[in-house]
Amino acid sequence: MTSRLVAEWLVMAEDSSTEVTIRVNDLRDLFREREFDPFTDDLDSVSSLAQLAQLPHLASKLKTAKLRILLPQEQIAPETEARAQRALERYCEHMVTEARRKLVAMRWVGLRGLFIGVLFFGLSLVASTAAQRLFWIPEDLRLLVSESLVVAGWVIMWQPLDTLVQGLWPHWEEERTFKAMSAVQLSVQPDC
Repeated sequence: MTSRLVAEWLVMAEDSSTEVTIRVNDLRDLFREREFDPFTDDLDSVSSLAQLAQLPHLASKLKTAKLRILLPQEQIAPETEARAQRALERYCEHMVTEARRKLVAMRWVGLRGLFIGVLFFGLSLVASTAAQRLFWIPEDLRLLVSESLVVAGWVIMWQPLDTLVQGLWPHWEEERTFKAMSAVQLSVQPDC
């Protein structure tokens, strides 16, 4: 039987902290991705810590968040809570490292694409100027070719610029979220 992970968000007005309760059959289930089961899962259920980290409003609340893990009584030993806290920290360290790797890769792709785009844009400007000087071609056609070459140059530069300006944000956000998640207070309790 697959573990059912249910997260219940309770915003407590008195200390404005967030408590997340997750029920699992095994501690390892906290770190496993699981598909949504339309027959048994609650629509508001969260199936893993990775899915929890994808909630856009979560990062700001993680400083005061508390994670309560409900396990079957037979899975709990005196060292379970310490093991779970260390596993959470190691998982978050791994995810921060992965986010940084993606960030470096995206930056490299963006800079390489920008370099190629600038070269192509320069060539398109030279070709546009040359097309304007072809007096044996009708003026309307020269203008069309010239403007088309300029537009083509901008189109080639658009994707690398988008990568460098907007494409890096999700990876920065992911890194920030997992750094914050590693400091979450965790408790392990029996699932009654």
